[in-house]
Amino acid sequence: MSSQRKPAGQGRPGGPPPERKAPAGPVFTPQVLGVLYAIALIILVAVFWVKVVNTNVAQQQADDARKQQADANIATYKKKGSKLEIAKQVNTTVATKLKNTSYMFLTDQTSVLPFWEDVFFPLLRASNLTWSDQTKIKVDPYTFKLNMAMSPFNTLPHSGLFDDAVKIFPIHYDPEQGGVPIEEPIDTMEPAFLTPYTITLEKFNGTYEQVKRFVKELQVKQNKTLFTVHCFKNDEQSDFFGYRTTSDWTIVLTVYFINPEATASGDSPPGLPGASSC
Repeated sequence: MSSQRKPAGQGRPGGPPPERKAPAGPVFTPQVLGVLYAIALIILVAVFWVKVVNTNVAQQQADDARKQQADANIATYKKKGSKLEIAKQVNTTVATKLKNTSYMFLTDQTSVLPFWEDVFFPLLRASNLTWSDQTKIKVDPYTFKLNMAMSPFNTLPHSGLFDDAVKIFPIHYDPEQGGVPIEEPIDTMEPAFLTPYTITLEKFNGTYEQVKRFVKELQVKQNKTLFTVHCFKNDEQSDFFGYRTTSDWTIVLTVYFINPEATASGDSPPGLPGASSC
């Protein structure tokens, strides 16, 4: 007979069953779902509100910017409107002045030879300056333009003083395209409002008084063409018997082409006095 005793209720068919844990309840109860729904709704409302506020702010800023721009435009238009009559008067005055002074400028290629033959060479001959085989006139190249609608014309001034006149006064012929006859002559006005045309006289012999008189004649006495004389300088090696009785001189000057229909640009016109040097 064993001395160990069995715990009560074990091995006895009529004893109570062992205890069982109750099953866990649902995690998402209606209360939890309600709380989560409320939080999500609050977040959506906040996001929507922020978006609406940002949209309204952006729209307000855009409206303010448009209003400021409109106010600025109105102020500008009012200012320009107040100056319109003055601008019209200035424009009329300038146009009249240009018309009255246009004779002082070269215009298109039809004015090039008349300038040399009717203006410049008569002034040069009247100066009593003399020239030799070493004397040269250097000038900015000028291209004469020609097409089928234009008649042939002389393009070389009658003088042997030019430094290679054929290269200085070339001709460009603009042919017809596709066999279609050309009926309109080429517009030979310069594209800019003022275009300088610089002339350099080299090794013209004379006294200082003769050069001074020639320059004065160019700038003051003759009233046909506007000349800018940049400089004149004598060659000391050519002084007569070591004294400045006569000498060879270099003279740099500029005349101008004008196109009244073109727009002036920049703060000052090109070819101002001193723009070239000796």
